[in-house]
Amino acid sequence: MRILLSLAAAISILAVALLLLLTPIWTHFALGAAASASPTGGGQAAIDASDKTVNALITLGTFDFRAADGTQMYTAEEQGHMRDVQVVLYGFLLVAVVSTVFVVGSLVRAPRDATRWGAVARGGIWLIGGVIVLGLFAAFAFETVFTLFHEIFFPGGNWSFPADSNLIRLYPEPFWELSSFALGVLAIGGALIVWFLARRRATALTAATPNAGVAT
Repeated sequence: MRILLSLAAAISILAVALLLLLTPIWTHFALGAAASASPTGGGQAAIDASDKTVNALITLGTFDFRAADGTQMYTAEEQGHMRDVQVVLYGFLLVAVVSTVFVVGSLVRAPRDATRWGAVARGGIWLIGGVIVLGLFAAFAFETVFTLFHEIFFPGGNWSFPADSNLIRLYPEPFWELSSFALGVLAIGGALIVWFLARRRATALTAATPNAGVAT
């Protein structure tokens, strides 16, 4: 129960961080930042294409639309990959919704149970540890991590495209490096907030009921 509660808390925090990166505020900034490092990114045309792509992704739409110059934006293979991305994204979000309901339900059922609040606090610590370990590895071998991620979640293999493909030109490697870093920062920030609040609540409950016990 406590382990599941900690895991669910970590998943919920990570999901919130991921959703923040799907907003135009982030995608527009990241596209512009990637353009300074890669001549294939940036520009209003890229922003418009990205907005259509993200909108299709989160609304379960299709990726069969045209670029600013009137040509087909994505090939059939690229569209197939983006449909796979939809499946992975919504699969994770479904797990995140279940996790959030589980955390909230557990705390509502026993709001004065210090061990449950302690388990939520541990979830924040677990997420911080996981992000730091993965981040350190990615800092020295980003391409390896990126490839491994795709091989795990897209085993069909339709995720490798030539450098001149529109999908790669729209979202070059600098975009993903920056977004991965931002995801880590947001996840750690959210985890610290959850840890602080949950730990504080658990400590207060333990002080009020010494026999309750608490661990983080």
